[in-house]
Amino acid sequence: MYRLTKMRLQKAKPILEKYLAQLNQRYAFDVGGFESELKECWNLGYQELKGIAEDMSKNDRYRYLAIYYMEHSNTPGIVSEFQPLLAKAYGISWYYDTDREKKQVEFWAAFKANVGRNAAR
Repeated sequence: MYRLTKMRLQKAKPILEKYLAQLNQRYAFDVGGFESELKECWNLGYQELKGIAEDMSKNDRYRYLAIYYMEHSNTPGIVSEFQPLLAKAYGISWYYDTDREKKQVEFWAAFKANVGRNAAR
Protein backbone atom coordinates (compact mmCIF):
# COMPACT_ATOMS: atom_id res chain seq x y z
CA MET A 1 0.00 0.00 0.00
CA TYR A 2 1.27 3.45 -0.89
CA ARG A 3 1.69 5.90 1.99
CA LEU A 4 1.92 9.68 2.36
CA THR A 5 5.66 10.06 2.83
CA LYS A 6 7.34 13.37 3.62
CA MET A 7 8.61 13.50 0.05
CA ARG A 8 5.16 12.91 -1.44
CA LEU A 9 3.65 15.48 0.91
CA GLN A 10 6.25 18.08 -0.08
CA LYS A 11 5.81 17.40 -3.80
CA ALA A 12 2.02 17.71 -3.62
CA LYS A 13 1.86 20.59 -1.15
CA PRO A 14 0.80 23.20 -3.77
CA ILE A 15 -2.02 20.91 -4.92
CA LEU A 16 -3.12 20.12 -1.37
CA GLU A 17 -3.05 23.80 -0.38
CA LYS A 18 -5.06 24.81 -3.47
CA TYR A 19 -7.84 22.35 -2.72
CA LEU A 20 -7.71 23.04 1.02
CA ALA A 21 -8.32 26.73 0.25
CA GLN A 22 -11.33 25.74 -1.89
CA LEU A 23 -12.69 23.58 0.92
CA ASN A 24 -12.20 26.37 3.45
CA GLN A 25 -13.89 28.94 1.21
CA ARG A 26 -16.73 26.91 -0.35
CA TYR A 27 -16.96 23.90 1.97
CA ALA A 28 -16.47 21.81 -1.17
CA PHE A 29 -13.90 21.19 -3.89
CA ASP A 30 -13.58 19.48 -7.26
CA VAL A 31 -12.77 15.91 -6.23
CA GLY A 32 -12.14 14.81 -9.81
CA GLY A 33 -9.59 17.57 -10.36
CA PHE A 34 -7.97 16.88 -7.00
CA GLU A 35 -7.64 13.18 -7.72
CA SER A 36 -6.35 13.80 -11.25
CA GLU A 37 -3.71 16.29 -10.12
CA LEU A 38 -2.47 14.01 -7.33
CA LYS A 39 -2.32 10.97 -9.62
CA GLU A 40 -0.28 13.00 -12.12
CA CYS A 41 1.94 14.51 -9.43
CA TRP A 42 2.82 11.14 -7.93
CA ASN A 43 2.38 9.02 -11.08
CA LEU A 44 -0.11 6.78 -9.28
CA GLY A 45 -3.50 5.28 -9.96
CA TYR A 46 -6.76 5.48 -8.01
CA GLN A 47 -6.06 2.33 -5.96
CA GLU A 48 -2.73 3.71 -4.77
CA LEU A 49 -4.39 6.93 -3.61
CA LYS A 50 -6.48 5.06 -1.04
CA GLY A 51 -3.57 4.50 1.38
CA ILE A 52 -2.43 8.06 0.89
CA ALA A 53 -5.94 9.36 1.62
CA GLU A 54 -5.93 7.29 4.80
CA ASP A 55 -2.67 8.92 5.89
CA MET A 56 -4.01 12.37 5.00
CA SER A 57 -6.98 11.74 7.29
CA LYS A 58 -4.51 11.44 10.18
CA ASN A 59 -2.73 14.67 9.27
CA ASP A 60 -4.10 17.64 11.24
CA ARG A 61 -3.76 20.08 8.34
CA TYR A 62 -5.26 17.86 5.63
CA ARG A 63 -7.75 15.80 7.66
CA TYR A 64 -10.90 17.48 6.35
CA LEU A 65 -9.55 17.47 2.80
CA ALA A 66 -9.08 13.70 3.05
CA ILE A 67 -12.50 13.11 4.62
CA TYR A 68 -14.24 15.14 1.93
CA TYR A 69 -12.34 13.20 -0.74
CA MET A 70 -13.34 9.89 0.86
CA GLU A 71 -16.99 10.94 0.91
CA HIS A 72 -17.07 12.05 -2.74
CA SER A 73 -14.43 10.10 -4.66
CA ASN A 74 -16.47 7.09 -5.69
CA THR A 75 -20.06 8.10 -6.22
CA PRO A 76 -22.62 6.75 -5.75
CA GLY A 77 -21.16 4.97 -2.70
CA ILE A 78 -18.29 5.01 -0.25
CA VAL A 79 -15.54 2.47 -0.99
CA SER A 80 -15.19 -0.15 1.71
CA GLU A 81 -11.63 0.91 2.61
CA PHE A 82 -12.86 4.37 3.57
CA GLN A 83 -15.88 3.33 5.63
CA PRO A 84 -14.00 2.59 8.90
CA LEU A 85 -12.03 5.83 8.54
CA LEU A 86 -15.18 7.86 8.01
CA ALA A 87 -16.92 6.14 10.92
CA LYS A 88 -14.00 7.04 13.16
CA ALA A 89 -14.02 10.65 11.94
CA TYR A 90 -17.74 10.94 12.66
CA GLY A 91 -17.36 9.34 16.10
CA ILE A 92 -19.43 6.24 15.41
CA SER A 93 -18.57 2.56 15.74
CA TRP A 94 -19.23 1.56 12.14
CA TYR A 95 -20.13 3.31 8.90
CA TYR A 96 -23.71 2.03 8.74
CA ASP A 97 -24.54 3.17 12.28
CA THR A 98 -28.08 4.53 12.57
CA ASP A 99 -26.67 7.91 13.70
CA ARG A 100 -24.25 8.25 10.78
CA GLU A 101 -26.09 11.00 8.91
CA LYS A 102 -26.56 13.05 12.07
CA LYS A 103 -22.92 12.56 13.08
CA GLN A 104 -21.73 13.43 9.58
CA VAL A 105 -23.68 16.69 9.70
CA GLU A 106 -22.16 17.45 13.13
CA PHE A 107 -18.67 16.66 11.81
CA TRP A 108 -18.99 19.19 8.97
CA ALA A 109 -20.68 21.76 11.22
CA ALA A 110 -17.64 21.59 13.50
CA PHE A 111 -15.39 22.08 10.47
CA LYS A 112 -17.34 25.15 9.36
CA ALA A 113 -17.25 26.62 12.85
CA ASN A 114 -13.49 26.01 13.01
CA VAL A 115 -12.92 27.64 9.61
CA GLY A 116 -14.77 30.72 10.86
CA ARG A 117 -12.66 30.88 14.01
CA ASN A 118 -9.46 30.52 12.00
CA ALA A 119 -10.51 33.26 9.57
CA ALA A 120 -11.12 35.63 12.50
CA ARG A 121 -7.53 35.26 13.71
